[in-house]
Amino acid sequence: MREITLEFKKIVGEGKALGRSEGKVVFCYGVLPDETARVRITFEKKNFAEAELLEIITPSPKRVAPKEDHYLSCSPWQVMEYGFQCETKKELIEDLLYQTTKETIRLDKFYGAQKTFGYRTKIEYSFTGEPGALSFAFHKRGNYREKYLLPDGCALISPETNAAAKKVLEIINGLKLSTADLKTLIVREAKKPGSRVAALFMKRQDIELPEMLVEGLNGFLAIYSNPISSVSQVDGIIKAWGDDFVTEELLGGKFSYGFDCFFQNNTELFEEALKEIRAASFKCGKLVDLYSGVGVIGLTLRDLADKVYAVESSESSVKYAAVNAQANGADNFQIACSLSEKAGEGIFDGTDILVLDPPRAGLHTKVIKRIMQILPKRIIYLSCNPITQGRDAAYFMEKYKIIRSAGFDFYPNTPHSETLLVFERP
Repeated sequence: MREITLEFKKIVGEGKALGRSEGKVVFCYGVLPDETARVRITFEKKNFAEAELLEIITPSPKRVAPKEDHYLSCSPWQVMEYGFQCETKKELIEDLLYQTTKETIRLDKFYGAQKTFGYRTKIEYSFTGEPGALSFAFHKRGNYREKYLLPDGCALISPETNAAAKKVLEIINGLKLSTADLKTLIVREAKKPGSRVAALFMKRQDIELPEMLVEGLNGFLAIYSNPISSVSQVDGIIKAWGDDFVTEELLGGKFSYGFDCFFQNNTELFEEALKEIRAASFKCGKLVDLYSGVGVIGLTLRDLADKVYAVESSESSVKYAAVNAQANGADNFQIACSLSEKAGEGIFDGTDILVLDPPRAGLHTKVIKRIMQILPKRIIYLSCNPITQGRDAAYFMEKYKIIRSAGFDFYPNTPHSETLLVFERP
């Protein structure tokens, strides 16, 4: 593959730097605006090319040394001053919202993180190497065949989690297991007061593990995951030791979630988002929380509504939402296990406040259509993808105005962030 040297001018939507060579746009992670870099072209089309960084020739004053050698895989913005990261994310969000809504939406506030490393609540390690000498690894960005070795784990999650994971790796290597036997090790961590569970996803059901009571872990699960699929999905629990969940404290509430449930990856900033969501809410009769996960947002707002209805498609998350409702004394909270687009129409009728926290794909068109029929007084929309959020917002803005907007750096040192838009009927 050919190598070229060029100057990069800006960072665009996905967090890559953009440069031009011979009239063609070139995208590359790990380069900052106004830097000249030598790169290797990895993918090329008529009008654009993707490249991997080989060498920075003219560094930016905004550049800092990365903490890890595998940073391009997990967090390619480690090389950016943190203040510049926040400025760049705010500008990217506003630009993407403009591109999708054709309206100028300026964020009222952007929340930076206090902790830029060790903040994650989940990590997933794959394996590489020979039996008896396996190492943790991440897949190389843009090249699934190549991996980065992770002798010390990853700095995005706590040292305590990495230490526990390495103890698990020692046991695995003592058993001489191979990459043909294993998929991944996933560790979930609650920050307050602090607990961890690990799940080892294995391609065989006949592997016998010793007693997995590992220092630093509150529980361990041996999971069978069909080798035909590349995803670490749960196709059977072979054996479990200790807890299969963790419990996190957020704004005085306690919220448990299972090893396979979705939970926000930055609890410090999730609390700030919850405060913003609360400030955007009001005393009402009916609040509906779609894509509700284990119920954190709806339960945090339970005292503001006579009735809180939550909708979530994951059976495991629904189970824990019910547990959390009981633990937090929320007798006005009700959850339905359903895709949001298939939820019973009665759930929507008479909604005063609608809370949305969908996955990256955004809202299903049926959900948007139903919202535009019932027209709740207020819509509170938290998103991890400003492109799909802006697409959905364009529909709402036909009947609503945006009264509050905020960005949150849930994912320091990466290009990702979360955005909150609050819509009100004029």
